[in-house]
Amino acid sequence: MNRIVKNEFCTRPMKITDMTVDRYERMGKSDMAFSGHEVVVVKVETDEGITGTGFISSPVYPHGIASDVAARLLNRNFKNIILGENPLYNEQLWLKMFDGPWRLGMRGMIRDCIAAIDFALWDIKAKKLNVPLSDLFGSKRNKILTYANVGHQLPPDELAKKAVEYVEQGHTALKIRAGSVAVPIKEANKRVQAVREAIGPDVKLMVDINGSWDTETAIQQLKAWEKYDIYWLEEPVAPEDISGYARIREYAGNTYIAGGEQNSGLTEFRQFIEKKALDIIQPNAMATGGITDWLRIYHFASAHNIPISPWNLQQIHIHLAAGLPNVKWVEYFSHNRDYFQDVLIKGPHIREVRGEDGVYLLAPEGLGIGIELDEEVAERTHVKDTF
Repeated sequence: MNRIVKNEFCTRPMKITDMTVDRYERMGKSDMAFSGHEVVVVKVETDEGITGTGFISSPVYPHGIASDVAARLLNRNFKNIILGENPLYNEQLWLKMFDGPWRLGMRGMIRDCIAAIDFALWDIKAKKLNVPLSDLFGSKRNKILTYANVGHQLPPDELAKKAVEYVEQGHTALKIRAGSVAVPIKEANKRVQAVREAIGPDVKLMVDINGSWDTETAIQQLKAWEKYDIYWLEEPVAPEDISGYARIREYAGNTYIAGGEQNSGLTEFRQFIEKKALDIIQPNAMATGGITDWLRIYHFASAHNIPISPWNLQQIHIHLAAGLPNVKWVEYFSHNRDYFQDVLIKGPHIREVRGEDGVYLLAPEGLGIGIELDEEVAERTHVKDTF
């Protein structure tokens, strides 16, 4: 006869006892592409002494100078929703937060606030089990293939030289920016030509348009760039233009159409997938409201054989990629990018290795998500809010 052994994990209900919200602001410098100078850090405390950490960061899903609004929402509204609840019931808590008084128009900052708390809840769950976050998803691989983000704002010849530097480091796939938010179309053409000629035919070249073209422009540019063998065209049109994406994909030839970094929720991604508008989806776990909601999108896409390549937010996505087999790529960022979030937030510790087919990131080994704050930077940039 099998004997059921009761343990503390399944018999003693865990409770959230407090949630603290701190805001950090980079002072004296705001010349970066996304005004990356604000971070909100959420810490969820429990009666077992386990604390989970989550965050909202403007370079990931930018709001300009609005972190004070997010902090106020978290302190005055969301905190009351989760206090006294069991942090292990992340699905139940996600729905409770989602169905708050803001139920209509569920986008933008509200989802960011949910995401920050949701990250902290998953952090608690992993720490409770004494494992990295990546161990919670039912699968595990030790290394994940990357493509390099080469989104530098440089003249075509200089950008081409920079792309070659990445190739010499072992990268076999690169992404550049060529949308109207970066350069005019004539300059975009020069960028694509210069980079392709510099890196040769064997390196995959992705081109990010940041949702800045219309459908006809995208179709014509795909024709013009056919000779440059573009691996994927990312966000050619606005994130809400699902029919535009579908039409572009019809004319894309051998080029994959990728998108979704600005979209949120399974409803939006379901429309992309059911209308066959995307070849590769790029959900961002902050934009869509956390890991809990991201997993809904992941499983729906996987059931329809659509690969996932999440955008940015490496602190979270490296865990999802390590624990879920249908995450095909993670984005690689050079170690010297000047984003305040990377100065303030340390961890998880991510190592890289070269392989024959590119540069890989190794799965994190620390407990939970592995987020820590640089104490000196935190002290210097902390904003004394009074709510």
